[in-house]
Amino acid sequence: GAPQGAEYGTFHGDGGSAGADGRRAHVPSSCRSSAPQLSSPLAGSADLPTTKREADLEFENQRLRGLIDAMRTRPGNDVKDALGSSEDSLNMAPSLAAEAGDEKAPAASSRSDSSQVSKVFNDYGIDASANLNVLMGSALPMTGWWKALIYVLALGGVVFVLFAKAAHIGESRSATHHVAFTVHRLTGAEAALMLIQVAYSLTVAGLAAFFVALVNMPLILGYLIAGVVVGPQCLDIVHKIDDIQEFSELGLVFLLFMIGLELDFGELLKMGKVVIGTGVLQFPICAALHIGVFLGLESAFGLSIGMGVYSTMYVGVACALSSTIIVVKMLSEFSEMDTVVGRLTVGVLIFQDVWAILVLAIQPDLDDPQLLSILYTLSMILVLIVVACWYAKFIMPVIFTFSSRSAELMLVIALSWCFFLCCFATLPFVGLSMEIAALVAGAALATFPYSHEFNAKITYIRDFFVTLFFVGLGMQITQPSAELIAKALLVGLVVLAVRWVGIFGVVCVLGGGNRLATVSTINLSQVSEFSLVICTLGRQHAHISETTLSLVIWTFAILAVVSSAVLPHNYAIYGFLSRLGRKLLGKQISSPKGGNANEEIRGHTDRSILLLGFDKTAAMLLAHFHAHGAHLLPRVHVISLNDHLIPQLRDLGVTFAYGDISSPDVLEHAHH
Repeated sequence: GAPQGAEYGTFHGDGGSAGADGRRAHVPSSCRSSAPQLSSPLAGSADLPTTKREADLEFENQRLRGLIDAMRTRPGNDVKDALGSSEDSLNMAPSLAAEAGDEKAPAASSRSDSSQVSKVFNDYGIDASANLNVLMGSALPMTGWWKALIYVLALGGVVFVLFAKAAHIGESRSATHHVAFTVHRLTGAEAALMLIQVAYSLTVAGLAAFFVALVNMPLILGYLIAGVVVGPQCLDIVHKIDDIQEFSELGLVFLLFMIGLELDFGELLKMGKVVIGTGVLQFPICAALHIGVFLGLESAFGLSIGMGVYSTMYVGVACALSSTIIVVKMLSEFSEMDTVVGRLTVGVLIFQDVWAILVLAIQPDLDDPQLLSILYTLSMILVLIVVACWYAKFIMPVIFTFSSRSAELMLVIALSWCFFLCCFATLPFVGLSMEIAALVAGAALATFPYSHEFNAKITYIRDFFVTLFFVGLGMQITQPSAELIAKALLVGLVVLAVRWVGIFGVVCVLGGGNRLATVSTINLSQVSEFSLVICTLGRQHAHISETTLSLVIWTFAILAVVSSAVLPHNYAIYGFLSRLGRKLLGKQISSPKGGNANEEIRGHTDRSILLLGFDKTAAMLLAHFHAHGAHLLPRVHVISLNDHLIPQLRDLGVTFAYGDISSPDVLEHAHH
């Protein structure tokens, strides 16, 4: 085996274990017979640990099971008592901490213990690698009213701090203290106003997001609720959004930069006519239908969608975009990113991002839509793209090559690149927004093998600022009225109806088939977080009123809740609609024509062999493929920090991505 800490190459084929993408590559018998044998003696039994790490975790599982059982049967015991009472049961269990493969544990005992441990872990929702001493010293193993009392006290402490700030308790004393001790900050009396408001905003955001996550709703809803709570509509801790807006807008820059990192235009062109046709047509069709329906409702029933010259247009355009965060999260959880439906769904989302770039480009000139002004803006965007591509072609590869040995330096350079283009865009004679520049900066790096690593590292910075951004959006929500909620429900119904025309109809016309069209339509039936960005910028340009922005936010929230509940059952809904259609029409619903849609959507080569890291074993495997199974090489994808391998791998037809295989985010991107 490879030495401890080395990168391991993993391969899956027929008769092997499935890799990150969940599929198996066909490997000829000649290749299998002479390929390196990496399986352990226990690999034949799915119920037994095959590595020392798995054995250690199984042993910890048994130990935790004994502790929890002891705490359940003897509620008065502390952790030490539980350890003593559970010692016998642990001693009776076979020692699994020995090196895997040295001895076989009884299969029946392993299956029994595994099922009991799984039940305990499912009951408590905890991970096998949790620190047992810390876990068992917490309120988790307690029972009855003691546990409830501790939880209530903890929640009460947070609520007390919030209401103390909202009620200005002790502020006069704090002001006196501030005058007397201006040179000291030990009590926090001199903390900047923005820092205090950011602290309260993040405190409430964390609390709201936790409760929202308990009911499996998108975290964005928790952030919006936090904005309502700390904003002027409720506790009035943050008196106006301007107090944190400049700080929170960095989240928008990071968000658009990361969206740009996913915009590989080369891959878009390989997705086939179903994805390209749907992506190109969906947005204009949905936007036009939304605007037409809203104008019709206003003329027929006097139902105004919002105040402002461009309110109807903004709502129509905003509702034509779908939520990347919600959809990609759901597809990832159900491992559907690499399916035909997943590829079509993600492809449409990418095209929606491209359409959003055009909206952002013409948005500042809506007040005075002169042709020359619009052409000048578009020409400056073209100049920005040319500058970005020139740097990405000739300069950035050199810089990344010399800095690839330091993950920290790579991250700093990536951020520096993003803000360099932002600085260029904001020059007076260029006159573009930082948002567009961030999007272009990310797209320029999308084809680099480092893009997944950048995404993984920047995610945590982005999440901090994006949280503040959506908290700020929540502060702008006006006090809900029956009329506003009714309008949001109506707009939501219009969005759901129009999606069937703009997505289902287009996919069917292009030959995608009813199943693909139905499931993709269900997946994309919500409003995008990008829509909130567009409407927020529209509010800053005085194109729409706060009422219109609140309407879009409420529509987003309602459809996000509905979508989160519906998406896990999208195939069941298709089955129900299919059966209903057969009953109503009295005939069989057609299936995709000859499977052509599947082939076209797959377009690009299926990289179903994934090597995590590249060492001698991986090099020997590729050499064997080259000699005895060359047709497998185009299906291999390598993830490693050794970017000097790129030229040799490219000559073999193998793709490469720069990334740390210990990062879950890098592995998530590899899976997709």
